[in-house]
Order: sequence, then C-alpha cells, then structure tokens
Amino acid sequence: MEQFNVSAFLFINQYAGKNKMLDIILITAVDVMPYLFVMALIYLWFRSSIERKQASLNAVVAVVLGMLTSNIISRFYYNPRPFVENLGVQLIEHAPDSSFPSDHATFTFSIAVTLLFNKATRVLGTTLFVLSFISSMSRVYGGIHYPLDILGAIFVALFASTLVLILNKKLLLGVLSKKVA
Repeated sequence: MEQFNVSAFLFINQYAGKNKMLDIILITAVDVMPYLFVMALIYLWFRSSIERKQASLNAVVAVVLGMLTSNIISRFYYNPRPFVENLGVQLIEHAPDSSFPSDHATFTFSIAVTLLFNKATRVLGTTLFVLSFISSMSRVYGGIHYPLDILGAIFVALFASTLVLILNKKLLLGVLSKKVA
C-alpha cells in the first residue's frame, strides 16, 4: 500500500514547478477553497429555508467531529509528509507534522458530504465535493500530502457526516415520540 501511495504521489507531483500558471491556479485553489466552503455555509444559513439552515448547521457539526477525529488519528499515527522524506517538489509551505489524514480535506469533505446527504442541498453538496477533490489533489500536487491522506480524510468526513445524520434522526424520533405520547 505504501508503494502505491508513493507512486501515486510522484505521478501527480511530477508536474509541480513545471508550469507557472498551473502552479498558481492549484495553489490558489488550496488557499481559497476553505473560505469558499465557509461562505457557502453562511449563505445557506442566512438566505435559505429551514431545511437548508439545518443542513448548514449539520455541516458545521460534521466539521467539528471530523476535525476532532482527524486530530486524534494524527496524534496516534504519524505519517511523514512527502517533503520530510525528500520526495517530489514542494510548492506549498507546511509544518512537518503528520500528513494523515489531511485536515484540509477533512474540513472540505465534511461539508460537502453532509450537504450531499440532504436532498435540499444535494446539488451544492455535489459541486462542493468536486471542488474539495480538486483542492485536495492540489495539496498532493503541491507536495504536502499523499493521495491516501486525502482518501483517509474522505473516510473521516463520511464517518463524521454519517454520525451527524444518525444523531439527527435519533433526536427527531425522540421529539416525535414525545409529541405522539
């Protein structure tokens, strides 16, 4: 698995530093994307229906759970970043902390997946999922993550988003059962 991770990283990262315009576009994607996701949540909260407001709130809770989970994993499992192992070209400055799972990808995928789970925000969730993938792979391109760091973040985001969905259903069932009784 480690050989695949390194090979996939080198395949993606081999283009880094060879095309100034591509470097600028992908590094900008890395920098801008989290702000774009936060703006999407703010928009849902202030300009949408109750269902979309709930999806926005769920996404925030999923981010908190996802980031907490990611932090716990990285405290118990250290995976060096590619530049620490002198692999590839590093275009983005980053501390030499554990690369697995990617916090950046956990953040953006937690929002995207949670919005995908809600019918009222599915189109936005799909768009954000694609943008999250582009942004996350840009971090691989920029030399600070391996592809499996991104895949790990997707699984953490799925876990956090699913947990929020389950907790919401249990809370809703609890409220409904009290109203019926």
